Amino acid sequence: MDNKEALKVINSMMWIKKASIFLLLLDYALRNFDAASDTQEKCQEAVDRCWRWLSDRGLSADDLAYYLDSDEMQSGLLAEGNFATESVEQNSLILILLVVGFFANKAYKIAGLQEQMSEPICEADESSAVYIVDYIERIGLSDKLSAYLFANADR
Repeated sequence: MDNKEALKVINSMMWIKKASIFLLLLDYALRNFDAASDTQEKCQEAVDRCWRWLSDRGLSADDLAYYLDSDEMQSGLLAEGNFATESVEQNSLILILLVVGFFANKAYKIAGLQEQMSEPICEADESSAVYIVDYIERIGLSDKLSAYLFANADR
């Protein structure tokens, strides 16, 4: 399944279904970092918060937006510059942050706080699925994405 076909299926899904698939794929993306590295731990924390928000809305939108709006994105553990350009690690980090932004965007909208979204969170709406799928391909997870999409196609 190419990216265009995958996007067609993804765009036809309810938000919660596509968000769940994206999170499942992040479990694989997390494996692309050195085990127990500080970046891997921070990314795992972000993914865990997305799962928590998805399951019980127990976090605020700001709790999710932190990962994109903090200084850690520019010069800390979540900075793209910590990794070689276009490396699997850098692309995995970008994918994780795209999905976290996707969740933060939805959290702000559900809370009725759209006007409080930063620019990166505002841009992480439903249309960001094209970038998410692109990064899924870049880190070699297209086969996993296809498997999840086919498994959920009739539900």
